[in-house]
Amino acid sequence: MPERQTLAAEPRTVLGKKVRRLRREGVIPANLVQAGHPSIAMQVSERELADLVRVQATGQLVDLESPDATEPVLMDSVDIDTLTNRLVHVTLRKVDLTRPIDVMVRVSLEGHAPASDNAELLVLQHLQEVEVSALPAEIPSSLIGDVSGLVDIGDEVCVSDLRSADGTYEAVDDPDVIVVQVTAARAIEEEEEEEDLEEVLLEEGAEPTDEAPEAADGASEQPATGA
Repeated sequence: MPERQTLAAEPRTVLGKKVRRLRREGVIPANLVQAGHPSIAMQVSERELADLVRVQATGQLVDLESPDATEPVLMDSVDIDTLTNRLVHVTLRKVDLTRPIDVMVRVSLEGHAPASDNAELLVLQHLQEVEVSALPAEIPSSLIGDVSGLVDIGDEVCVSDLRSADGTYEAVDDPDVIVVQVTAARAIEEEEEEEDLEEVLLEEGAEPTDEAPEAADGASEQPATGA
């Protein structure tokens, strides 16, 4: 079972754009969400949250310590400002510990791929994360892919080849989906040349066909009255 981290939280009364003041004081706004219930506004220490992000606790169960109680919650998502690399917001989720949930788990590569020693070959990791189903307390901290058998073109590691660093899970993604693959370096160069040509054509007036995705609706929040 993965080691469980802790995170201290307090009720938050500062809402909306005023939360910028909290961030300047080293406090990060948080929301505790639960299906069928209003979101609860909370706040956490930027330093404590940063420590959890560094140990890759996102998507893991953590013990939330509030003034009223300590309870296990899922550290659902963390928003980071891409320009400043500073933490912006964290979403915590109450979950039923007796029911499996679907979460994304990072993939860690293990071993040395002999193909990486060949200048004409490339070892490409196609998936950084894999979706799994697991009980909240059994969510793996990572999924391990052994690349020591990757020698020649076409050798690959699929979802079904991954193993859990800890915990127990079932893969939601197709077991035959490729996670890591050996390919020819020349093929990658040709793909990059084709992409560069497409960019030039677009700059000359060709219209892209893909439609922009619709923006997601923001979730409402309520001041915390206790977790």
